[in-house]
This record gives sequence, C-alpha cells and structure tokens, in this order.
Amino acid sequence: MRVRKILGKVAVVVFFCGCLWLFFYLQNNLIVTTHIMYKNHKIPSQFDGYKVLQISDLHDKLFGKAQKRLMKKIRAVKPDVIVITGDLVDSYSVYAASFNLRFDNAMSLIEQLMTLAPVFYVPGNHEARGDIYKELQPKLIAAGVHVLFDSYEVIKKGNQQIGICGLRDASFGRNPPFKDLLTSFVLHSEVPFNILLAHDPSPFQIYDTEGIDLVFCGHFHGGQVRLPCYGAVFTQFPYIGGAYEFEHMTMVVSRGLGSPGALPLRLFNLPELVVVTLKSV
Repeated sequence: MRVRKILGKVAVVVFFCGCLWLFFYLQNNLIVTTHIMYKNHKIPSQFDGYKVLQISDLHDKLFGKAQKRLMKKIRAVKPDVIVITGDLVDSYSVYAASFNLRFDNAMSLIEQLMTLAPVFYVPGNHEARGDIYKELQPKLIAAGVHVLFDSYEVIKKGNQQIGICGLRDASFGRNPPFKDLLTSFVLHSEVPFNILLAHDPSPFQIYDTEGIDLVFCGHFHGGQVRLPCYGAVFTQFPYIGGAYEFEHMTMVVSRGLGSPGALPLRLFNLPELVVVTLKSV
C-alpha cells in the first residue's frame, strides 16, 4: 500500500509538471495573427486592400524545423509586402558558438519570406551590439531584402506608389536628428502616402511628423510577461501592443515573436504576427 501511495504521488507530480511545461510551451510558441484595417483617403486606389505583414522581435527564435510553423501562418496571410521592425536576431544567442556570429534561424526565415513578397527591414537595438549589424546587413542585402537604415524607398503598384522609410534605432546613435531626417524624406517625395519603420515606439512624438501616415514598431514584446488584471510587468510605457492614433499618424506596435536570451519567457502574451490591410476611402 505504501508503495502505491508513493507511486500515486509521483504520478501527480509528473502530471502537474507536464501540464506546467505544456502551458509555458504554448505561451511561447502558439502564434496569433492580429488583423488591423487601416483607412486613409491618402492611400492610392491601386493599394486598396494591400496587405502589410509585420514581423518584429524574432530574436532568432525557431518555430518548428526551418521555421515551418511560422511560415505556415505567414503563407496563410498572402501578404503583398513584409516589413521587419528590428531584433531579427538576439545579441545574447548569436555569439553562442565560440563567439562566432550565428544567424541560422533568422536567415532561414528570410530566405523563405523572399519567395512570398518584397521584404523591408529596419534594425533594432540587438543588431546594434558588437559587430552584429555589420555582419548581418550584407547577408540580408544578398538575399534581396530592402534594408532601411535612415533611408527612403517607394513601393510601386501599377502606375501608383507609396513611400516607405526606415530609421535606425537610437542604439546606433542619433546623427542626423531623426525629426529632420523624416522631414527631408517627406519634402523630397511626391508620394501621397508614407509608411515609417522604426524599432522602438518610444520616440512617437518624433514619428508624429506631418507627411508620415502609418508607423510600424516593436521592441517592447507586448510587455513580455503580463499578468491578468495587472498588465505588463516590466514596462510602464503605454504603447506596447496594438494600433494608436496620434495627430498626424497611426502607430502600430507589434508584440513580437520571440524574447531576448536574457529572459527567454513570455507569459499571457502569445507571439504575434500583425497584418495591416490598407483601405482607400
């Protein structure tokens, strides 16, 4: 009888640990897709229904072999363009192999994304550390990614076009001033509608520049660890996930997909893909 009681207690402990492991696994690996309809009369008619898929803060995380589960979600969206708002890699993990930079998981994703739609990328604070951006940038360019580092491009559809610009993260330094740079983008462009990619939403007052219409950011991971009835544990910044309206622009902040190696845990905050569908009104 005593042995049976012990085995029963062991079974309960094993079952509890298994349930706990499954809970945390799903919290960090069950991907949700958030759909946002964005309306603006400045959107050219040929871009009506245009789907922008945002990927943010992957932190070199792997979702199934060769990103299989993540790519299944992305293919289901059928995006017209893909924007990546920084921290594609993780500064804590890329040096894992004898301090040699490793981008295997990130580049596996990039190579598959390039078969679906044009990809635009802006670096985040993790890419700013050490030689990460210096090593990653040429790999992205060689793969065909449009790397936006304080730069501006246009996206064409038929005989119409929209603008897309990207600002370096503050971790790279702020020279020239971002406000002046954004103003110069808009002044030198005859494009009626402009998108901005920026990793960190904190300088939202700078992004709220006349001529910038839609901003994509990430960085805060939706608070990463959230508690019911409390919210984000590690940040008090108000704009950490969702779409926010300002005077001149709408800012979309992704909760991101991964988490930094220093704290590889998400709680009550599932990994997220964001899809913004442009609507001309």
